[in-house]
Amino acid sequence: MYHGIYDYDKSLPRVHVPMEKGDTLFFHPLLIHGSGRNRTEGFRKAISCHYASSNCYYIDVKGTSQEFLEKELEEIVRQRYNMAEVDFKYVSMMRGRLVKGERKNL
Repeated sequence: MYHGIYDYDKSLPRVHVPMEKGDTLFFHPLLIHGSGRNRTEGFRKAISCHYASSNCYYIDVKGTSQEFLEKELEEIVRQRYNMAEVDFKYVSMMRGRLVKGERKNL
């Protein structure tokens, strides 16, 4: 689901972060980031966290810039879990976890 970076200026400075086994790195999601190919026999773990108030609600993304991503995610879920029908809202609800407070809309 990586779509690339438009108009990326390769002359911009880079910051390399050497890491040891077990190290963790946190960064802002708008930070352009990446890593080279995993050349080990092991694997990398990634955790993606998003904040949303439980008082938010889901919207229909059809006709918006998010419609393509909705269809892409639904296709991935269909293939991975051999499902005929997939609903983006349902997938999002199943992935979300209430951390604190009352569950309202999410």
